[in-house]
Amino acid sequence: MKRRLFIGVLAAGGVGTAAGCLSGIADEATTFTAAPARVDEDAAGEVGYEYQGTRRRVDEEEVGGEDIEATSYLSLYDRSIELPTEQFGDDPLRAGVFGVITTPQVSIAGEDFNPVSDLSNRELADRIQGHYEGLELDRAVGGRALDALGERFPIQSYGGTATLQNQYAIDVTLDIVQREHEDDHIVVAAIYPTDDLLPEGSEQPRIDTLVQGLESYDDLEVEIVEGGDWNGSTDS
Repeated sequence: MKRRLFIGVLAAGGVGTAAGCLSGIADEATTFTAAPARVDEDAAGEVGYEYQGTRRRVDEEEVGGEDIEATSYLSLYDRSIELPTEQFGDDPLRAGVFGVITTPQVSIAGEDFNPVSDLSNRELADRIQGHYEGLELDRAVGGRALDALGERFPIQSYGGTATLQNQYAIDVTLDIVQREHEDDHIVVAAIYPTDDLLPEGSEQPRIDTLVQGLESYDDLEVEIVEGGDWNGSTDS
């Protein structure tokens, strides 16, 4: 799945669907900002995933009678994977994609707001699927748990098919993680081909390394991608 496409489906499946956004917000609005997250450079380099930058999104909402501004971040990684040439040609496809979203938990006057925390893993998977006509997730295929950011991160996996470059239909796995961490809600999603298509062996250990290598704190250095939105309009 192309990088531009995945940004769109991930954002539409999560933060991009926040309901009730206001058209404008007063200058005195209360602001809430998530700590950005990314993968440790050594961990990403070890498994061959390239950092494609971090996008920032601001949601404007009314919570507990106050106008608030909630800033969230999406960091994205991808990897070129050589799939069998007899099926997919000679060129490696950027078929492994990993994204991490951090959104702030907002609570004012007993009313809570978070763009994604009320969604189950299945609902997130359905929204990702619904935004991309070439993706069909037809079954849950188990789960696992990993230690990351000093917490236990539960991973739910779904199996299905996806169409790459509008012509190659392949079997894929979608991993979804949701976890509250300090004052934020973290969502991790990864899409990659199933084991039988990968001559290098299973992609899952690479995804596990990325999850375990997550970093999230207020002054974390990230490369903010400007000039586009979370639908990936500036990506190739």
